[in-house]
Amino acid sequence: MPEILRERSFWLLWLPVVVVAAFYAPGFDGFWHGDDLPNLHRAYSQSQQGTLWPETFRQFAEPVPSQGAFYRPMMMFSLALNFVLAGAHYAGWYAVNFSVHLLNTLLVALIVTRLTKTFKSDATVAAPLAALLFGLCPAIAEGVYWVSARSDGWVTLFSLTGLYVWAFDQRDASRRSAFTLPLLLILALGFKESAAVLPLQMALVAIAWPVQLSRTQRWAVFATFVVAALFLAWRTFLFGNAWYVYTPASGASSALHSKLWAAGQSLGPWWTAQARSTAFFPIAYLACCAGALLMLGVSTWGPRFRLVLALACASGGLAVATLLNVGSMSSNGEGGRLGYGPIAWLAIAIGVSLSREQSPSLRSARFQLACTACLTIALLTGCATLWGQLRGVWDAQRGMRMITQSVVPWAESHPGLTMLLVPDSDGVVVMARNAQAGLVLEPIQTQPYLHRVLPTLSTEVQLRQEQFCQGMAQRLEIVRPRFAGARELAALAERAETVWPRHVACWSLSQRKIIPLLAPPLDATCDAWLSSIRAEVDKCDLG
Repeated sequence: MPEILRERSFWLLWLPVVVVAAFYAPGFDGFWHGDDLPNLHRAYSQSQQGTLWPETFRQFAEPVPSQGAFYRPMMMFSLALNFVLAGAHYAGWYAVNFSVHLLNTLLVALIVTRLTKTFKSDATVAAPLAALLFGLCPAIAEGVYWVSARSDGWVTLFSLTGLYVWAFDQRDASRRSAFTLPLLLILALGFKESAAVLPLQMALVAIAWPVQLSRTQRWAVFATFVVAALFLAWRTFLFGNAWYVYTPASGASSALHSKLWAAGQSLGPWWTAQARSTAFFPIAYLACCAGALLMLGVSTWGPRFRLVLALACASGGLAVATLLNVGSMSSNGEGGRLGYGPIAWLAIAIGVSLSREQSPSLRSARFQLACTACLTIALLTGCATLWGQLRGVWDAQRGMRMITQSVVPWAESHPGLTMLLVPDSDGVVVMARNAQAGLVLEPIQTQPYLHRVLPTLSTEVQLRQEQFCQGMAQRLEIVRPRFAGARELAALAERAETVWPRHVACWSLSQRKIIPLLAPPLDATCDAWLSSIRAEVDKCDLG
């Protein structure tokens, strides 16, 4: 048996993986929500038409169809492969997110251990604690439980793997290892644009590296800048802009300092919504984290200080770049996935700072003990916050499952078309947004019901009125679409006679069932129909 496998510290590194796995394991009984449903339906429909792989590989040369400037071919490839391997079984898709998160948790521990060896420090306690702080951080849970939010996890996986390999003393290693870091960056860029920050992060680590860099390490960092430059040039070709990703809000300032200030102001309401399920623990968690970071900043001196500062700046730089691109965080708590990468880098900085020196002074030892105690309390309060958040997530996912199960008996007992109002979100969990058609189409349903039940968000009522006025209800009955592809949507957009839905209903979040509403007269004018529906929407419990 290799010597490292006999060391107690090696097996302690797996403790965070086991604990994090126990927290997230109930998610295997979850359900699709938000973008999951259209992603599943798209893979299913392309598979049925024999175009799954041609359409998937086409994404490597084209942007993702959306309102933003998204180019994520590896993400689309992972979804297609997931469908081939797991079909419409949610657990098979969740297993990918689950596994990636566990690997990232392990990588945090391994990187802390590897980095502290350059200082001859002991990370027996620091490495597992840093991994637990990352793996159980309540702010980033969305990057795990939401199937369609897997990009940030994959980018972090490739980035941390690159850092781990690069940090190895490569003087006696093969020169081929120099290609590992830029190659991993290429894969990461295929999942999300935020990976373009990695060259700057690695440059900070290289500048702060406590020993002389090998030539291979220097070339590896240089190669990442070349890869990032080529990627930004490709984005400029596709979108006419290298940086723009998200559609800016109307009236938002284009000045960087104004955008950053607005984004910073949104963090308070965002965190409040994130932690609404547990009143006391989130406050204690933030206080303990802030206190521990302050103590670590004061107590970390000597050769470790530069590297810890570089890792902290790598975390902060990625967070700032994300906020500048996003503009602001959602006030309903959505968006925790965006903090996934920054929190991972910050956890590594904490682990390196917390490692025990060979001959610490009495003052240093006391600071280390106080920091460890503070971080332990932060970990416990964070676990309580995370558990409350995950319980809310699983409850919302059960609600989504019940909506899909309720469609069939409703359609069979209510002839004609029903406009069904569905919730946009339930707390931090995106529910039916972007998922409307997928709720009533295959493979979630055994047969398509889009011509019988038309899911609609409360914000889409006026859009539906315009569509019905132009004859969409009649077109739904004629076309009876099986897929929600471009051809089917174009067929629905053809003008026809104005026909109103025979039934109007909504899904009640509190009662967990479809509630019938008073449908306007079938001979109502367009304006009268809209006024009547808006009065009924106020009776819905949509969250």
